Amino acid sequence: MNKLLIILIFGLVQMSYGQRAFATSVGLSAGYTEDGYAALFNYNYHKGRSSYIHVGLFASFSKDKETVGYEIPYNIFNIQPGYYYKIIETQGFKPVSLFIGAGGMLGYEILNNGNNELPNGALINARSQFLYGGFAGLELDYAFSDNWSLVAKANEYYNINSDVGNWYPYFGVGLRYFLY
Repeated sequence: MNKLLIILIFGLVQMSYGQRAFATSVGLSAGYTEDGYAALFNYNYHKGRSSYIHVGLFASFSKDKETVGYEIPYNIFNIQPGYYYKIIETQGFKPVSLFIGAGGMLGYEILNNGNNELPNGALINARSQFLYGGFAGLELDYAFSDNWSLVAKANEYYNINSDVGNWYPYFGVGLRYFLY
């Protein structure tokens, strides 16, 4: 009986001091990307309080407005494994953290909805294709409860073989939920 009581007290003390369970989180952000908008869903495995492994699914929907008289739609979908490290954290009741990260990227680029012909009959020289490259990012995290945080993200993607452009920015705001 005494052992059970000691284990129960120890468990309650541990729960009261643990502000968040730093093991796994999921997040969704939406925002601006070059010539359009995008969304990023991410799964994070937290290795501790100061770093995490990130796997993201990114989707962007844009229109190239540089072509005279035409807006050519293009979409980019990718998966992005990476690693983030905390560089700053405020102290206090509701902490704010700044993370920096980088990783690889593998995806697919769809030009003009897969159609190589413009309405005037002109042909697009580029085509839809698989992409590969990397990314670097900053993430600002505001923990407003034990399991939820508000996240602001800024990522820069480098697509080695893109026909739209090699550099591709993303700025978004979203929510993160800590599963356990």
